[in-house]
Amino acid sequence: MSNQVTLTAQPRTNHGKGASGRLRREGRVPGILYGYEVEPTALSVDALELYHALHTEAGSNVLLRLELEGETYLSVARDMQRHPVKGVTLHVDFLAVDRDSQISVDVPVSILDEEETAEDGGILNHILYTVPILVKPLDVPNNLELSVAGMAIGDVLRVEDLRGQLPEGAEFDIEPERTVVTMNAPMSEEALEALEEEAGVEQDEPEAVDEDAPAADAAADDAESDEA
Repeated sequence: MSNQVTLTAQPRTNHGKGASGRLRREGRVPGILYGYEVEPTALSVDALELYHALHTEAGSNVLLRLELEGETYLSVARDMQRHPVKGVTLHVDFLAVDRDSQISVDVPVSILDEEETAEDGGILNHILYTVPILVKPLDVPNNLELSVAGMAIGDVLRVEDLRGQLPEGAEFDIEPERTVVTMNAPMSEEALEALEEEAGVEQDEPEAVDEDAPAADAAADDAESDEA
């Protein structure tokens, strides 16, 4: 990954929940910068600029040129806290990195050639969606591609099968024998029922409908209204 995105930050002097809330209402995201040759520094960035920076082809692994008070720090975004409902970023850590030292990043795995698997009725099971690797910041790949062409029932592809795509000097930060993709036999209806029974899953009988229930409910509502 050679592309870098510039992101302007401002120092943050006020701390606490109230100060962070005011920043968010102003369209800014509070955060902190720490890591290589920098003291931990509280800051904030524009929420829209941060969104665009993290939505390039590199995704959350994008290499940022974080500009703060006349200094530029090569960094990556880490530990982003998001609103559980709205999905907006509430807080972000920026890790300053050394371009000549390896960092650990989770790289997405893209599956290719799904239409070229064996015609034996197998079901493709994608287990590992990202693979952590140790790599220099300027060499982080946007993704790793794994072809499943020719896979038949019982076949397995592992992390080791991605080794040929690692940048020079990079290495896996995970056991190479970890499974990425399997081709499974389709499960029969009998096997599925047995599995559900073993797991304690029971199908509920449909509840009988009481035709008088709506009228009774309406009467109860009217009574409550009268009492009010």
